[in-house]
Amino acid sequence: MTIIIPKKAYNTIVASSVRYANSRFPQDDWLEVYGVFTGKIEKDDLVISAAYPITHQEKKPEDIIDKVYWSDEDYESFSIIDDEAFSKGLFTVGWWHSHPGFKVMMSQLDVKTTLSYQQNNPKAISLVFNPNRLIRQIELPYKKGDPVKQLKNDPGFKIFRLDDVNKGIEASYHEEIYEIQGYENMEQLIKETQNFIINVTNFFPKNNIFDHYQRIVDKKINELNSKLMGTESYLKTLIQKGEAHRTKEVLNNQIKDIRKYVAQTYIAIENIREFMDYLEFKERDKVITKVQQILVQWDDAASNSSKKFDEMAKNYT
Repeated sequence: MTIIIPKKAYNTIVASSVRYANSRFPQDDWLEVYGVFTGKIEKDDLVISAAYPITHQEKKPEDIIDKVYWSDEDYESFSIIDDEAFSKGLFTVGWWHSHPGFKVMMSQLDVKTTLSYQQNNPKAISLVFNPNRLIRQIELPYKKGDPVKQLKNDPGFKIFRLDDVNKGIEASYHEEIYEIQGYENMEQLIKETQNFIINVTNFFPKNNIFDHYQRIVDKKINELNSKLMGTESYLKTLIQKGEAHRTKEVLNNQIKDIRKYVAQTYIAIENIREFMDYLEFKERDKVITKVQQILVQWDDAASNSSKKFDEMAKNYT
């Protein structure tokens, strides 16, 4: 059986995992992320249609080992995703989670979780992803003292399936082969995804998401307004110095520079809009509308800059 993974599903796993485990905060604070796959069986292949982030690890002082705490919202998310998939002729085909900073393998708890999926669907899968594996292209040792294994063109994950569900949590497991669509080759995948991780780290915070995006937008708007005010001030100075013949050329050059800045900012804004697709399912209704309201402030400022260009052309050239 080959697992077919679309680029969007792969990016979802990467983005939602890196959001809770990246270079912006200490490794001791990294958290695992959990999600599900929807898809269908085509001949002998399992074709994934989408990956959904559901929740992330919550660390409590009293826990001896890491635990997963599922809320009522999480269970409701499962139900909604399952119903929507069924309406499209799809179904839940497995689950995925991250192992930030440690070996890609199946713990006993992972086996137990996978068992619950395979009991309903024998072809269900478990994908385990480690962002560091992708970034550094290494596999960490199983135990202290073992060597680090060097990798090449590795997407940062493995896919597992239990051999015999009748053995319960004692079941052994094996790796499944996969194909990630949307890339010409694995070299391109690694390069693009490592750059994608940089954007996720900078623009997809785990906490205070509204404050983070508001600060970005405010900074960009202030810089844009500063450029516009500086341009107008320069044009006034040229006229005062008797160099009005230069204003048209200067304005055209400034317009080119400012439009380049606007275009570059739009790339960052579009990154933020894309990241809304990688929110945990229960966050989406709460977050997306408010983030859109923040981002539209930039859209308005960029639109007003064009009007300002016309005003300056009328007044100073």
